Amino acid sequence: MLWVEDHSAEEVAKSLAPHFPDADLGILTNVVERYRSIGTWAPNPVLTEEGLTRLQDIMTEAGVLEKRVPHSVIVNTEFAKKAMKYK
Repeated sequence: MLWVEDHSAEEVAKSLAPHFPDADLGILTNVVERYRSIGTWAPNPVLTEEGLTRLQDIMTEAGVLEKRVPHSVIVNTEFAKKAMKYK
């Protein structure tokens, strides 16, 4: 997350390119810029209730999530919080 924040959209797109071999680098760069503009990437690894709600909204709209799951059931922030102490 910090790496994404500290690098240009093109650098991030280049790092993603091997995972999308058929995608044009310009398109990937535009996607990174768009994702940044809507706050897709969180500033830290802790998945908040708001973040999970947003993710589930997107998944529901895309038709890939039939039923929402409560944050308390699927998220454990213990490891993420520990990782943040070792920046």
